[in-house]
Amino acid sequence: MKRIFLLLVIMFSGMLAMAQTETIIEIEGRRGPYLTNGFFDNMFISAAGGIQVYYGNTDTHGSFGKRIAPALDVSLGKWLTPSTGVRIQYSGLEAKGWTRGETPYSKGMLADGYYKERFKTLNLHGDFLWNLSNAIGGYRSDRFWSFIPYVGFGWAHSWSDGHSKNEFAATVGLLNNMALSEAWAINLEAKLMGVNNRFDLDGGTHRIEGMSTLTLGVTYNFSGRGFQRAADVVVAQDNSGYIAEINDLQKQLNAANNANSRLKSEIAKKQQSAPPQIVTVYQSMIPDLAIFFDINKANITEKEMVNLEYIADLINKAKDKTFTLYASADKETGTPAYNQKLSQKRGDAVFKILTEKLGVDPSRLTIQAVGSSEQKFQGAPLNRVVVIENQANK
Repeated sequence: MKRIFLLLVIMFSGMLAMAQTETIIEIEGRRGPYLTNGFFDNMFISAAGGIQVYYGNTDTHGSFGKRIAPALDVSLGKWLTPSTGVRIQYSGLEAKGWTRGETPYSKGMLADGYYKERFKTLNLHGDFLWNLSNAIGGYRSDRFWSFIPYVGFGWAHSWSDGHSKNEFAATVGLLNNMALSEAWAINLEAKLMGVNNRFDLDGGTHRIEGMSTLTLGVTYNFSGRGFQRAADVVVAQDNSGYIAEINDLQKQLNAANNANSRLKSEIAKKQQSAPPQIVTVYQSMIPDLAIFFDINKANITEKEMVNLEYIADLINKAKDKTFTLYASADKETGTPAYNQKLSQKRGDAVFKILTEKLGVDPSRLTIQAVGSSEQKFQGAPLNRVVVIENQANK
């Protein structure tokens, strides 16, 4: 039992790991692609109770109602894409029926040589889930009812009064998920397990016997829910104009610094020959500067690293000024919640480089992550940006 359970866990983990090797998964040409979710994203756990009926060689001898037994389902799974998923499920409890002749599972003789049959059951299986609603109708995070057929394989175990039997089992079924919220759903499930006729320790002419189950329960979806639709690839615009503007601002800044130095020199000379007087010195202002990012990225490129080194030098020279790292994401890509996290990551990346690598005092910097709620510039690529704002300019 332990080896079979371990095999199912390894198979389940392997399927999850394979889902992480791609950056983008193509679900439907018309509806995707979608970004690959993290290992623990879109995982769920469910529990349900209901009834099950075993179909053995002589079970039809008695009434259907007296063959109904209690059933329990407990499942752990993950959606790899909006349409495909995997899970491990325990299902079972008890089976009832009739046998022709006495068997290890028989409980008492009836008329005509038939015996009552009653034994415990367990079916531990791994399932491949197909969300038919998302596959046909397209992914919708607000969908209420989802039809999910599945097929699975695993280990079936029966036992009673010191006797037991292990068999390979195949399972097919239909899972109906009714969403109550992002986290909770009601699940109605019908399935059929197929197993060798040795399972109930009662031989017969049928090679395959089965168990039908109907359960009703609840599902909890762990945090990290839903799928992010990937935007179309955007060709980066030519930034040479911005680079030229930055170079021009650098020239203006150098000229202002030179003028400031001359002014200080003239003041010093006048102070030597003139009585003291109040002199107002106008210091140069550091302009707002920008660091741009690729779509859905928060890492600093080599080109932007050069700009950051220049910016850090300006900040370190203006020791009496404070700055705000205004971080944003474009509103044409991603949800507001996702863009808020992305803009925060971009602000953190610039903050970390300036303080840890380029020697800027952390107390002089403040991060303001606005996600996609504010768009400073025209065009999506320009809003994938962290603008370093000189608070003295405000």
